[in-house]
Amino acid sequence: SEATGKAFAVVMQDQGGSGAYIFDPKNMEFNNGDTISFELSSETEFHSFTVEELGIDFEVDGGTSEIFTFTFDKPGTYSLICIPHETLGMVGTITVK
Repeated sequence: SEATGKAFAVVMQDQGGSGAYIFDPKNMEFNNGDTISFELSSETEFHSFTVEELGIDFEVDGGTSEIFTFTFDKPGTYSLICIPHETLGMVGTITVK
């Protein structure tokens, strides 16, 4: 897909790459009304970038990247998870001011 907002890169790390299941960055902060084009890059495994409360659920195959654009219109702090690796600590937060 095409980037249409402010670019923001997130690396989805894993044991086959950096050695730990984490989002980099883990915690993100945006302003209400921001339109962000996320570039999600997965190291070696399948990951998801999921924020259930905001209806965000994108999947990225190992070794690939995906771009999606989202406009934040609801202030609050939301849980970010990788569905297959949540129990292994692949979690974060998105705060909308």
